[in-house]
Amino acid sequence: MGYIISDPVIYFSELYDNSQISKEERTKSNPARLGSSKLISDHEAMKRNNQLRILRAIRALGPVSRVRLQKETNLSWGTITTSTKELIEREILKEVGSVITGVGRRPVELDMNTGRNYAVGVRLGGSYIRSVVLDVKGTVIGDYKEYVDPEASKELIVRQLFGSVNKVLSSARVDRARVAGIGIAAPGALDAESGVCLYAPHHPQWRNVKLKRRFEDEFGKPCFLDHVNNCSALGHLWFGLGKGLRNFLCVLLGTGISAGIIIDGQVYRGVNCAAGEFGHVCIDPNGPECACGSKGCLEVFATGPALARSAMQVAGTNPKSPLLSLVHGKAEDISAETVFQAAEGSDPEAQHIFEVMGFYLGIGISNLINLFNPERIILGGRVSQAHRYFLPALERTIAERAWHISKREIKVSTLSNEAVLGAAGIVLQELYDRGLLLLTERKALQSRVAGA
Repeated sequence: MGYIISDPVIYFSELYDNSQISKEERTKSNPARLGSSKLISDHEAMKRNNQLRILRAIRALGPVSRVRLQKETNLSWGTITTSTKELIEREILKEVGSVITGVGRRPVELDMNTGRNYAVGVRLGGSYIRSVVLDVKGTVIGDYKEYVDPEASKELIVRQLFGSVNKVLSSARVDRARVAGIGIAAPGALDAESGVCLYAPHHPQWRNVKLKRRFEDEFGKPCFLDHVNNCSALGHLWFGLGKGLRNFLCVLLGTGISAGIIIDGQVYRGVNCAAGEFGHVCIDPNGPECACGSKGCLEVFATGPALARSAMQVAGTNPKSPLLSLVHGKAEDISAETVFQAAEGSDPEAQHIFEVMGFYLGIGISNLINLFNPERIILGGRVSQAHRYFLPALERTIAERAWHISKREIKVSTLSNEAVLGAAGIVLQELYDRGLLLLTERKALQSRVAGA
């Protein structure tokens, strides 16, 4: 079921070009990541850097001859020969063969071995879990989604996350041994450095979960935990509407609201990875209470649950409302999807609910524009699929409230899985940024799990 999202590492090779290795990196690795205190010699560090330069060039150029590779990297012919030989032996590169043409034999070309290493991404959403598998060229070869009970225990959710990864690997027919790493997009407050999820407003039992360690113990792979906001922004930076931009915001609309922030081509995480909690910006100090305990947060006005609550109030005052007919008269069964269906059926009350949402969302996004002066605002998440009903009100509000010299470009995401793609993309970034070191970590973790 493969489909190519884009060419992410062309961007990586520009943004994360580590051709100049620091003295510190030349002399030592990170023992905490490797599980070893072994020092890396200058020679080994230089060899690794040369191999990474070769990998980036091949990834950016596609199948390429050794002659052209030498010209593109400015490495010596001897370095090209020995480095590519080792990468082929490790099954990271492959030769794609020579071709006889009218002017003779074309040199043997080198390409990435797409069957050797894969990146997995998994996202915990407010009401669902989604997992993807990417090959090293950014092709999605597995995509799996399932419902998760927000009220479930943290252990049950962890096991469901594990199951989702196993299912997507099975559907993609990818063996665990071929997985280079796993990226995890998680909601709420978390400590990305230690890999701990502290809490999530929409998952009451989700507290103090050592998710990175749990995943590494379960799968024996390097795992990378980041906030869903950041993963969504990275997903667009590498695969979507943020390609080629240096400053933009990605606003996710779903069970909650969050914003991924890209500044000068880098994701902004804040001091403890808590940046981007856009849903908890106060819109009305006297407004309804939010799940976070505060009052008047944007989330109580412009999310899926907010749409459902507004629709229930409308249905309570109008027994003939089309909203009720869609749920067979059971107002308690009204959901955001119900409101969307009614709006699609030209119900003016449902359409007005979306307009009110657009107004409040416009106030919040105007504040973002005034604060960050971005090139673009990207709207994503499930609720953004109803953009035709709230976008006009949102844009009117922004026109009235945003600073007039700022750009006000609003784009609706064409991706439905930006966060989980970004999570998998973190693994690809690590693979191309640190390359063989990541694969060394994988072996160390596999040994640790095997000995447990």
